[in-house]
Amino acid sequence: MLRRREGFAPKLCRLVLQVTLYGSWAFGLFPFTLDPQTRQLRRHRWLLVYGVAINLFLLCIVVLLSEYSEETAQSLEVFQRNHLLGLMNVIIGVLALIASCGIILISFWKSGQALCIFNELLGLEHRHFGCLDVEDSSKFNLYVIQKGMSVVGELMGLVVVNYGMPEYTMSYLYLALLCLTQFCVNLVVTQIYLAILYIYRSVWLINRQLLGVVSRLRVDPLSDSSRIWLLLSLYGRLLALHKQMETTFNGQITLILTSALAGNIVVIYFLIVYTVSLGQLSISLAIFPYSLIMNVWDYWLSISVCDLTERTGRHTSTILKLFSDLEHTDEDLERSINEFTWLCSHRRFQFGLYGLCSVNSETGFQMIVTSFMYLLCLVQFDFMNL
Repeated sequence: MLRRREGFAPKLCRLVLQVTLYGSWAFGLFPFTLDPQTRQLRRHRWLLVYGVAINLFLLCIVVLLSEYSEETAQSLEVFQRNHLLGLMNVIIGVLALIASCGIILISFWKSGQALCIFNELLGLEHRHFGCLDVEDSSKFNLYVIQKGMSVVGELMGLVVVNYGMPEYTMSYLYLALLCLTQFCVNLVVTQIYLAILYIYRSVWLINRQLLGVVSRLRVDPLSDSSRIWLLLSLYGRLLALHKQMETTFNGQITLILTSALAGNIVVIYFLIVYTVSLGQLSISLAIFPYSLIMNVWDYWLSISVCDLTERTGRHTSTILKLFSDLEHTDEDLERSINEFTWLCSHRRFQFGLYGLCSVNSETGFQMIVTSFMYLLCLVQFDFMNL
């Protein structure tokens, strides 16, 4: 997957992929080793044990240190004047801990299913897509780079909040462990993010090859079109792989989106309290907007990568309609196009959350609107203390 590419953006994209891979190995979050002969991953038992041990140890240390940090935080003026905000701070901390533990532990629990997914992606890359020129696939590089930047931005946000809020400073040890835990969680999230993004990239390459077949048939109606059968087979494998990813990553995606929305509500409420109640406009304008931007950015990247894959799959149906404008007498070509069209119309690249909703831009906007409604309820409930 990590092929050499030219240009600054591809090199930066490669750097993000390498940091994700080696960082995951370092913290035991990718308990697989590569067999160079078969070009397939194998689950390593000791890496799995090492990963579970080091991450549970890290989470336990953070929980122990957070008790002292929480006692210090509750003594701040803002929490003394607004008890609801103090309660929300405790609740959001507990939810963040549950989300972090859930994301990491589910990744270990479903590592066997993840192994099948990664091996299938490696096989498709090596046999069918690795030899293709993907320099035009700029969205792949763009989304990988954005994810890397958002992770760095979130880690910087922890430091900014720690040193920007008056009368509150974490210990250096607790801040370092908190950043390390956040980095580990983001490594797992990035693995899922990249898996979905590789599905998009593969579908995008299939669409480009279909357009190439259409262009050749327009020039020469008798040219070879047998590759459509191979593309149909690959498309079916990608649909099955996407469904397997949906089953495997459902829990983690739900925790990611839920924790992001809850965090956004609390950050905005912090901004309102500091601005209205305490009148500390300079602090609120310096700290909370940055945290809010980072949270919304990371949340929307998780939404947009699923939406991008879904839209690219719908674009396949649009490309197949171009074949109907061609004049040909090849029955084999017509049959392959009909089967391809049937497959696209009955199965789609929709990432669903336990069958309740699909993760796309429409659902993302609805979730943002819902979070603002909860925020309005909080303001109305605690209006007298603002």
